[in-house]
Amino acid sequence: MIVYRFKITFEDIDEVERFIDIRANQSFQDLYRIVVESIGFDPNINASFFISGDNWRKGKEISNNGKEGVATMANTRLNTQVNDPHQKILLVTHDEMEWTLRIQLFKIQKMDDNAVIKNLFKSVGEAPKQFKIVSIGKPTNEFEEMVDEIVRENESVDTSEMGFDDESGFDHNDSSEESEDDDMEEFDDNEDQDEGGDDSFYEDDED
Repeated sequence: MIVYRFKITFEDIDEVERFIDIRANQSFQDLYRIVVESIGFDPNINASFFISGDNWRKGKEISNNGKEGVATMANTRLNTQVNDPHQKILLVTHDEMEWTLRIQLFKIQKMDDNAVIKNLFKSVGEAPKQFKIVSIGKPTNEFEEMVDEIVRENESVDTSEMGFDDESGFDHNDSSEESEDDDMEEFDDNEDQDEGGDDSFYEDDED
Protein backbone atom coordinates (compact mmCIF):
# COMPACT_ATOMS: atom_id res chain seq x y z
CA MET A 1 0.00 0.00 0.00
CA ILE A 2 0.97 3.63 -0.53
CA VAL A 3 1.33 5.86 2.51
CA TYR A 4 1.54 9.64 2.41
CA ARG A 5 3.53 11.56 4.98
CA PHE A 6 2.34 15.12 5.33
CA LYS A 7 3.99 18.04 7.10
CA ILE A 8 1.49 20.33 8.86
CA THR A 9 2.25 23.90 9.98
CA PHE A 10 0.21 26.94 10.99
CA GLU A 11 0.16 29.83 8.56
CA ASP A 12 1.38 32.35 11.17
CA ILE A 13 3.18 30.12 13.69
CA ASP A 14 6.55 28.79 12.62
CA GLU A 15 7.55 26.87 15.74
CA VAL A 16 4.72 24.29 15.57
CA GLU A 17 5.02 21.29 13.22
CA ARG A 18 3.32 17.95 12.87
CA PHE A 19 4.24 15.03 10.63
CA ILE A 20 1.48 12.52 10.01
CA ASP A 21 1.13 9.28 8.04
CA ILE A 22 -2.04 8.26 6.22
CA ARG A 23 -2.89 5.75 3.51
CA ALA A 24 -3.29 7.18 0.01
CA ASN A 25 -6.72 5.62 -0.42
CA GLN A 26 -8.16 7.18 2.72
CA SER A 27 -10.57 10.11 2.57
CA PHE A 28 -10.10 13.79 3.29
CA GLN A 29 -12.41 13.24 6.26
CA ASP A 30 -9.78 10.86 7.66
CA LEU A 31 -7.06 13.40 6.95
CA TYR A 32 -9.04 16.12 8.74
CA ARG A 33 -9.56 13.95 11.82
CA ILE A 34 -5.85 13.04 12.03
CA VAL A 35 -4.73 16.65 11.57
CA VAL A 36 -7.01 18.19 14.21
CA GLU A 37 -6.26 15.42 16.70
CA SER A 38 -2.53 16.05 16.28
CA ILE A 39 -2.96 19.71 17.32
CA GLY A 40 -5.72 19.20 19.90
CA PHE A 41 -8.55 20.88 17.97
CA ASP A 42 -12.22 19.91 17.98
CA PRO A 43 -12.89 17.49 15.08
CA ASN A 44 -16.57 18.47 15.02
CA ILE A 45 -15.86 22.01 13.78
CA ASN A 46 -16.67 22.63 10.12
CA ALA A 47 -13.68 23.22 7.86
CA SER A 48 -12.52 23.18 4.26
CA PHE A 49 -9.49 21.85 2.42
CA PHE A 50 -8.24 23.79 -0.61
CA ILE A 51 -6.01 22.08 -3.15
CA SER A 52 -3.15 24.51 -3.68
CA GLY A 53 -0.10 25.10 -5.83
CA ASP A 54 3.36 26.40 -5.04
CA ASN A 55 2.07 29.85 -4.03
CA TRP A 56 -0.47 28.48 -1.50
CA ARG A 57 -3.43 30.01 -3.32
CA LYS A 58 -6.80 28.42 -2.72
CA GLY A 59 -7.92 26.06 -5.45
CA LYS A 60 -10.57 23.34 -5.41
CA GLU A 61 -12.52 23.25 -2.15
CA ILE A 62 -13.31 20.04 -0.27
CA SER A 63 -15.50 20.66 2.75
CA ASN A 64 -17.50 19.01 5.54
CA ASN A 65 -20.09 21.75 5.95
CA GLY A 66 -22.51 20.55 3.28
CA LYS A 67 -22.01 23.42 0.83
CA GLU A 68 -23.95 22.92 -2.36
CA GLY A 69 -21.71 22.19 -5.34
CA VAL A 70 -18.63 21.56 -3.16
CA ALA A 71 -16.90 18.20 -2.88
CA THR A 72 -17.30 16.51 0.50
CA MET A 73 -14.44 15.25 2.65
CA ALA A 74 -16.11 11.91 3.25
CA ASN A 75 -16.50 11.13 -0.46
CA THR A 76 -13.14 12.39 -1.73
CA ARG A 77 -10.05 10.14 -1.64
CA LEU A 78 -6.61 11.58 -1.14
CA ASN A 79 -5.08 9.82 -4.16
CA THR A 80 -7.62 11.48 -6.45
CA GLN A 81 -6.33 14.97 -5.56
CA VAL A 82 -2.64 14.45 -4.84
CA ASN A 83 -0.94 14.92 -8.19
CA ASP A 84 2.39 16.40 -7.15
CA PRO A 85 5.21 14.81 -5.09
CA HIS A 86 5.21 18.05 -3.06
CA GLN A 87 1.47 18.62 -3.14
CA LYS A 88 0.28 21.57 -1.06
CA ILE A 89 -3.11 21.74 0.63
CA LEU A 90 -4.65 24.45 2.79
CA LEU A 91 -6.97 23.68 5.70
CA VAL A 92 -9.22 26.50 6.96
CA THR A 93 -11.45 26.06 10.01
CA HIS A 94 -14.89 27.68 10.01
CA ASP A 95 -14.90 28.87 13.63
CA GLU A 96 -14.39 32.28 15.27
CA MET A 97 -10.61 32.14 14.82
CA GLU A 98 -10.60 30.75 11.26
CA TRP A 99 -7.29 28.98 11.60
CA THR A 100 -5.30 28.32 8.44
CA LEU A 101 -2.98 25.32 8.32
CA ARG A 102 -0.56 24.42 5.55
CA ILE A 103 -0.33 20.75 4.63
CA GLN A 104 2.46 19.65 2.34
CA LEU A 105 3.26 16.19 1.04
CA PHE A 106 6.61 15.35 2.58
CA LYS A 107 7.16 11.73 1.57
CA ILE A 108 5.52 8.89 -0.32
CA GLN A 109 6.13 5.43 1.11
CA LYS A 110 5.31 1.97 -0.12
CA MET A 111 4.51 -0.32 2.80
CA ASP A 112 3.25 -3.86 3.37
CA ASP A 113 -0.52 -4.16 3.32
CA ASN A 114 -0.49 -5.58 6.83
CA ALA A 115 1.72 -2.85 8.26
CA VAL A 116 0.35 -0.88 11.22
CA ILE A 117 0.44 2.85 10.60
CA LYS A 118 1.00 5.27 13.45
CA ASN A 119 -0.74 8.40 12.26
CA LEU A 120 1.31 10.91 14.27
CA PHE A 121 4.92 10.41 13.22
CA LYS A 122 6.48 13.50 14.78
CA SER A 123 5.36 16.48 16.87
CA VAL A 124 7.27 19.75 17.31
CA GLY A 125 6.08 22.62 19.52
CA GLU A 126 2.84 23.21 21.40
CA ALA A 127 -0.18 24.08 19.29
CA PRO A 128 -2.22 27.16 20.24
CA LYS A 129 -5.64 26.93 21.84
CA GLN A 130 -8.38 26.66 19.25
CA PHE A 131 -10.75 29.12 20.93
CA LYS A 132 -10.28 32.43 22.69
CA ILE A 133 -10.12 32.28 26.48
CA VAL A 134 -12.44 34.84 28.07
CA SER A 135 -11.77 35.95 31.65
CA ILE A 136 -14.91 36.36 33.77
CA GLY A 137 -14.94 38.78 36.68
CA LYS A 138 -11.58 40.33 35.86
CA PRO A 139 -10.82 43.75 34.36
CA THR A 140 -10.79 43.67 30.58
CA ASN A 141 -9.23 47.09 29.96
CA GLU A 142 -7.22 49.86 31.59
CA PHE A 143 -10.32 51.86 32.61
CA GLU A 144 -11.84 48.98 34.54
CA GLU A 145 -8.49 48.32 36.23
CA MET A 146 -8.38 51.97 37.30
CA VAL A 147 -11.92 51.79 38.72
CA ASP A 148 -11.05 48.66 40.70
CA GLU A 149 -7.96 50.40 42.10
CA ILE A 150 -10.04 53.39 43.27
CA VAL A 151 -12.56 51.09 44.94
CA ARG A 152 -9.80 49.24 46.77
CA GLU A 153 -8.30 52.54 48.01
CA ASN A 154 -11.69 53.71 49.32
CA GLU A 155 -12.22 50.45 51.14
CA SER A 156 -8.90 50.89 52.94
CA VAL A 157 -9.63 54.46 54.20
CA ASP A 158 -9.60 54.85 58.05
CA THR A 159 -13.18 55.76 59.06
CA SER A 160 -12.29 56.59 62.68
CA GLU A 161 -11.92 60.28 61.75
CA MET A 162 -15.31 60.45 60.07
CA GLY A 163 -17.52 60.31 63.17
CA PHE A 164 -17.51 56.51 63.45
CA ASP A 165 -16.07 54.36 66.19
CA ASP A 166 -14.99 50.74 65.94
CA GLU A 167 -17.67 49.23 68.17
CA SER A 168 -21.03 50.76 67.39
CA GLY A 169 -20.34 52.38 64.04
CA PHE A 170 -21.22 55.85 65.39
CA ASP A 171 -19.31 58.27 67.61
CA HIS A 172 -21.99 59.70 69.90
CA ASN A 173 -21.16 63.24 71.03
CA ASP A 174 -22.22 62.97 74.69
CA SER A 175 -21.07 66.48 75.62
CA SER A 176 -23.33 68.00 72.98
CA GLU A 177 -26.36 66.08 74.22
CA GLU A 178 -25.65 67.06 77.85
CA SER A 179 -25.46 70.71 76.81
CA GLU A 180 -28.86 70.46 75.11
CA ASP A 181 -30.36 68.88 78.28
CA ASP A 182 -29.01 71.75 80.40
CA ASP A 183 -30.59 74.30 78.06
CA MET A 184 -33.97 72.56 78.35
CA GLU A 185 -33.82 72.57 82.16
CA GLU A 186 -32.94 76.30 82.19
CA PHE A 187 -35.87 76.99 79.89
CA ASP A 188 -38.28 75.16 82.25
CA ASP A 189 -37.02 77.18 85.24
CA ASN A 190 -37.69 80.43 83.42
CA GLU A 191 -41.21 79.36 82.67
CA ASP A 192 -41.83 78.63 86.37
CA GLN A 193 -40.50 82.04 87.33
CA ASP A 194 -42.72 83.80 84.81
CA GLU A 195 -45.82 82.10 86.15
CA GLY A 196 -44.94 83.06 89.72
CA GLY A 197 -44.38 86.68 88.72
CA ASP A 198 -47.79 86.96 87.12
CA ASP A 199 -49.56 85.82 90.34
CA SER A 200 -47.87 88.49 92.48
CA PHE A 201 -48.84 91.16 90.01
CA TYR A 202 -52.53 90.33 90.21
CA GLU A 203 -52.47 90.13 94.02
CA ASP A 204 -51.13 93.70 94.25
CA ASP A 205 -54.03 94.94 92.15
CA GLU A 206 -56.59 93.44 94.50
CA ASP A 207 -55.21 95.37 97.41
